[in-house]
Amino acid sequence: MYLFRPRSGYLPVPVRQESPGSSSSKSVASTTSRVCRLLVLPAVAVVSCALGFSVGTRTSVPACSNGDSAFLQPTKLDIAIPTINTAFKYNRTFSEDPWNNSITEEAWESIVPVGQGSVRYPAAMPQVYTLSVVHQLHCLWSIHRNYYTSLRPQPADHDDSDESMARHMRHCFDYLRQSLMCAADATLEPVDPALGGVTGWHNPRVCRDYNALAAWAAAHRVSNLRGFLQTPGEHSHGKQ
Repeated sequence: MYLFRPRSGYLPVPVRQESPGSSSSKSVASTTSRVCRLLVLPAVAVVSCALGFSVGTRTSVPACSNGDSAFLQPTKLDIAIPTINTAFKYNRTFSEDPWNNSITEEAWESIVPVGQGSVRYPAAMPQVYTLSVVHQLHCLWSIHRNYYTSLRPQPADHDDSDESMARHMRHCFDYLRQSLMCAADATLEPVDPALGGVTGWHNPRVCRDYNALAAWAAAHRVSNLRGFLQTPGEHSHGKQ
C-alpha cells in the first residue's frame, strides 16, 4: 500500500500556521504560479486531496502547470457516492485486544478495500492517491493496536523510546482531529439524562455508503494488497 512505502507513500508536510490576513497568505493568494508550484508537491497533493474528499461527493477537477507539463489536482472524486439511512450500533469486536482476539484482527482487516484504498485518479494519470477515509481508518487501527501493546507486560530490557512509532501516533492524533473537524458531522445526538451525556448509538443518521466507495477503490486499485497487516515496508511521516 502506498501508505506504507517510504518513497511513494504520504508524507505530511509541516506547515506554518498563519492568519488569513498575513502578508504571506496574501502573497500566495495573489500569485497563481506559486500556488501551482506548491500543489505539485506530491505530499501536499496527497494530503489536500484526502482531506478535501471527506466533505463532498462532486467537484470539478482543476489543472495547473508546473512549467513543463499539466498536472491535474483533484480535490474530490468526481463520482456519485450514494447515501444510506442508518444508525450507529456498538460493535465490541472492533474494540477488543487484537493480540488476544483473532476475530478482532479479522474484523479490522475486512473493512479495508483490496488495494488498501490507493488508486490512480483519473485512471489515465500517473499520480497515485489514497482515499482519506482509508488513511483515517489506518490511523485508528494503528492507535488501537498500540494502545493494547502498551498494556502488555514488557521485558526488563524493552526500549519504549521508539521515536518512529511516536511520530506516527502524533501524526495520527492531529490528522484525525483535522479530519473530524473537516467533515464536521452535524447529526444531532440526544442527551441521555441518566448517563449525563451521549453514546451516539441508535440515533438515526444519513451516511455516505462506505461499502460503495470501497468497491470503487478496489476496482481502481494500484495493488492487490489486502488489509493493513499486509504491508511492503515501513512508512515515514517526517518530523511530527
